[in-house]
Amino acid sequence: MCKERGLHTVILGAGISGLSAAYALQELSPGGYSIYEQAPAVGGLCQTQQVDGYQFDTVSHVLHFRSDETRDLVQQILGDNLIRRERSAWIHFRRRYVPYPFQTHLNALPATAQADCLAGYLRAWLKRKIAGSRQPENFGEWVDEYFGKGIARHFMRPYNQKLWGVVPEQMGLDWIRPFVPQTELKQVISNVVSSRNHQVGYNPYFFYPARGGIQTVCEAFRTRLTEVHLNREAVEIDLDRRTILFNDGSRVGYDRLISTIPLPVLIRRSKGIPDELRHEAARLRWTSLLNLTYCLRRPVQRPFHWAYFPEKEFPFFRLVFPSNISSALAPQGGGLIAAEISNPGPGKEEELEQQVQSNLIELGWIEQPRDVVCVVRNYFPYAYPVHDLERAQRVRRLLHFLQTKRVWSIGRFGAWRYSSMDDAITEALHIVPAVLALTS
Repeated sequence: MCKERGLHTVILGAGISGLSAAYALQELSPGGYSIYEQAPAVGGLCQTQQVDGYQFDTVSHVLHFRSDETRDLVQQILGDNLIRRERSAWIHFRRRYVPYPFQTHLNALPATAQADCLAGYLRAWLKRKIAGSRQPENFGEWVDEYFGKGIARHFMRPYNQKLWGVVPEQMGLDWIRPFVPQTELKQVISNVVSSRNHQVGYNPYFFYPARGGIQTVCEAFRTRLTEVHLNREAVEIDLDRRTILFNDGSRVGYDRLISTIPLPVLIRRSKGIPDELRHEAARLRWTSLLNLTYCLRRPVQRPFHWAYFPEKEFPFFRLVFPSNISSALAPQGGGLIAAEISNPGPGKEEELEQQVQSNLIELGWIEQPRDVVCVVRNYFPYAYPVHDLERAQRVRRLLHFLQTKRVWSIGRFGAWRYSSMDDAITEALHIVPAVLALTS
């Protein structure tokens, strides 16, 4: 692609989407770019903290690399600071751990649950073969149609309702591939009959920095960029004049704008948005997240990378064990456990911290309270956009209008879709040439 001439691009947000977009612009756009970040550091959700010799991500991330282009780029900028791991993911179910994904490891279930799940799966499979597949209208119907009511009842429904905060019938279908692993009849049967395990899903292998945590990816991009401005929060965007007012009173102009800030925030802070679109943006739904990291004097006892918890008795939907992913994150002899809690509610951090610690002792992950060196809380008001039944149409209308104003809203929060860290890199690398072609 030929380089375009002379037009200046402003990027809002120096998370992984914004940094990747700036990297692509630096290669292709002689008109230049400027990237503005409200925080004192780059990274967004992909930041790493250091406390008492422990390093941990403020919220858990690994890299899956569905795109060879993205994998090659990250390997290039990180060099030898990238390790490959075979996934060790589990599901807590009735005081035992079942390998992930649930639907291909029914042999690990108690006998009654195994029979219920297998019978439900076979009934659903036979129904599709005899009557033909029907098009489900929502995620709840899809789970029943493809996995059967047993798997739905024991795992799919409780886990996803715990994560998303809505019943599956209120969720659409535009997010499930690749995040909900599909399975075939022969995989389910062979696991039950021969106990053969199947590593299916979009992340049977993953990558992670050997040293320094996930923020090293963001810092590797940052060192290759020149126009990064920190502590600059956009408080007003004038879409007609193409200007941005920042929290320090400064104002900058742009020829085109790439935004990675949450889409509802962008709409709320922009002048020139029709009222009907403001109403659409106000109806978008999302989850918040409280991440509690427990720094331990002892190593983590099991070699798990993470484990899912569908049961209501546990406030967290997932435990992550960062020191099992990279031993460099904890001091020698120490360990790390991160508990992720969806929609924790206001003012409950102290209560949840104590409850989670009790759960960790009960589950055998911590032997006694004095094993905990410290607990670090990180709260994120925006964690996961919820793919409810109206999301796709609402977001399509909002993004289309913004593009008519030379604004491209990208990334998990900008495009308002459930996506991974490497998805964000891939999207940014692909969208920048398209934006330049449309506006040159």
